Amino acid sequence: MSYTKSDGHVLKRAVTSGLFACAAVVQAQTGSVWADWREDVQATRWETGAAVAGVTALGAYSWDWGSSKKFKMNSEGWFGDNTGSGGADKLGHAFSSYALNNVLTDRLVRKGRPVERAALSAALTTQAIMLYVEVFDGFSNDHGFAREDVAMNLLGSGLSYVRAVNPKVRDLVDFRLEYQSSGYKGFRPLSDYAGQKYVVALKLSGVDALRQTPLRYLELQTGYYARGFSKAERDAGIDRSRHHFVGVGINLGELLFGQRSERETELRNAGRVFFEHIQLPSTAARSDSVL
Repeated sequence: MSYTKSDGHVLKRAVTSGLFACAAVVQAQTGSVWADWREDVQATRWETGAAVAGVTALGAYSWDWGSSKKFKMNSEGWFGDNTGSGGADKLGHAFSSYALNNVLTDRLVRKGRPVERAALSAALTTQAIMLYVEVFDGFSNDHGFAREDVAMNLLGSGLSYVRAVNPKVRDLVDFRLEYQSSGYKGFRPLSDYAGQKYVVALKLSGVDALRQTPLRYLELQTGYYARGFSKAERDAGIDRSRHHFVGVGINLGELLFGQRSERETELRNAGRVFFEHIQLPSTAARSDSVL
């Protein structure tokens, strides 16, 4: 078969037309995503407004926003012994993004949005709010804009998205915060790192072979926490330490509410969401090791 110049022009036109068609599809899809997001922000305006108001109040009263007149970057490190909080703040960013993403996704789904759209819109809103937090941290003498925080924000929303669009993952895995006031800061679950523990739970109720057995009320847990990193702890003579634990816990969501139903009431759904994110103290037997 011979290849002529005319054939070359035809091929060039076909490729060009294909590229333009692909670009038009991408542009249409992108435009649709932004249009959907604007609509979904409006649908969750009260939840979004409450989140913005909450982090603004925390920024003003706990994070020293505005104490620096110049924007500054700050490399905070990850989970090392020489970091400011042993990585508890990093897990705090991941958990906050994850939890907010889940709540917004849940609200949008209950308003009739498809799960994929709800999870994506929730992720965009969550990341916008968390970026707002990080930018104003840049005007704090105590903090600064940290790339590590941005990475953990993305990780939290990413986990939330994967969990939302994959029901089996949602049924199997929870990421939770366990909190008991340390006595140094009052009751501040999001900033009192000395009272926090972060828990990943593998729920046996999400295993098909165990779903109808008593084992569905149990879960396997692993997690992390740090102690002795705050000035108040050091003044009390507490040395820095980082801890990893494993254990077996009670799946309170399964125990109190049973298997998930698409027709759950608002109250029942709220209770289930609460226990998917909050680990009550003294509801697990654990083995602790110092890193």
